[in-house]
Amino acid sequence: MPKITCDLPQCPVDASVLTTFKQLQLADVNCHLPGPIDILLGADVFGEIILSGHLNVSGLTALESIFGWVILEKTKGISQTIISNHASCNAVEFELDKFWQLEEISNIKPYTQEETACENHFIQTFSRDATGRFAVKFPFRESSDELGSSRDIAIHRLHQIERRFAKNPSLFNEYHKFMEDYLKLVHMELIPENEIDVPANSSFYLPHHPVPNKIGDKFRAVFDGSAKSSTSVSLNDKLMVGPQLQADLTTILIRFRMHKIAMTADIEKMYRQIKLKDSDFQRIVWRDSPFKPIQDFRLTRIAYGTASAPYLAVKCLQQLAIQEEQNFPLASKAALKDFYVDDLMSGANSTTEALDLQAQLIQMLSSAGLVLRKWASNCNELTNLIQEDLRLPNASLSIDDDTVKTLGILWHPASDVFSFKVNSLSLEGAFTKRILSTIAKTFDPLGWLSPITI
Repeated sequence: MPKITCDLPQCPVDASVLTTFKQLQLADVNCHLPGPIDILLGADVFGEIILSGHLNVSGLTALESIFGWVILEKTKGISQTIISNHASCNAVEFELDKFWQLEEISNIKPYTQEETACENHFIQTFSRDATGRFAVKFPFRESSDELGSSRDIAIHRLHQIERRFAKNPSLFNEYHKFMEDYLKLVHMELIPENEIDVPANSSFYLPHHPVPNKIGDKFRAVFDGSAKSSTSVSLNDKLMVGPQLQADLTTILIRFRMHKIAMTADIEKMYRQIKLKDSDFQRIVWRDSPFKPIQDFRLTRIAYGTASAPYLAVKCLQQLAIQEEQNFPLASKAALKDFYVDDLMSGANSTTEALDLQAQLIQMLSSAGLVLRKWASNCNELTNLIQEDLRLPNASLSIDDDTVKTLGILWHPASDVFSFKVNSLSLEGAFTKRILSTIAKTFDPLGWLSPITI
């Protein structure tokens, strides 16, 4: 049985229940916080577990067990969790639906009221420091829902990853280096003790954990902006997501291949190059050893995992293009039209123009603290001008859509040809369904393969 039930309790319980029995040794000191059920014991062993101790105080009951004291209480919090049990074999249908969406040409939609408000908020609150780097504020929704306490949840999640680190010391070493790098670059800072205690709705603690990274580093740290606070409201619940600012990948790919000289690059650690003025809403807890006290930090750059981060990063890039249009006309146009999030796919019709575009892009982005790396081109003159550590390390560039599980397109700059990543098909079992599934997963927005399903 991979999972016994959902996390219990389903919503955080007032921590005051612990003070009522503070003199007792509890079986679970975090019993007031939602958490996974580790083991299910049958009624046949109940009598052997429960001891003679029994207390009733203020409507609360405490039973003594061989594991420690167990607190019983009717949960007063209201859970917003909706449980729905539905069994359906629709994986292929879902993938086909995403495939057909790629085949359709999207229409430009007008901004919603919230998207317009998000745009106005950015214009009114962004700034650039003395070095040219952007600083932004979170676009909060106007809502009666208030953030509650979130530090206890963050500590609980820290204990979980510490148990994971105990089983995988090499992962801990890499994660520790990541945190040290964050501190060294001043992308996070230790919170002074006199600033730790603030109203719950004026700060938020982000749980964090490592996830595998398919390119480059072995992992990346993800900060969980969707973790619920004690009021069952998360930071992401309070943030506006913002409008889609960039063209879809199909349009960018078409424009990319209209150029005789093609070039690609990406912005190094794009999110971490943008300062956040609301850093108290990006607090974390961390320690480099489970035997040391837990410390409170705040992230000073926008974090991966917060709902507004993609919008804020792209908006800063486009605002830079608007502000620098007179100084860098070629780069300004490319920044507005030829970026897909942090990936550049651009070009020119002559080597001279391509060299000018490349130089302008490097200068314009560096004026805001942004560095272009992983350069690739079908023109050797362009790549030879770039220092080796900023060139694409592989012979081919993978182009795919991270929003769905896809098998992407590969561009080979040296030969200037495209190919497709596809997995070999097994000839056993339901062969037709596997063909259908593979077709649906193949990222082919321009219809080069043009598969037909009957």
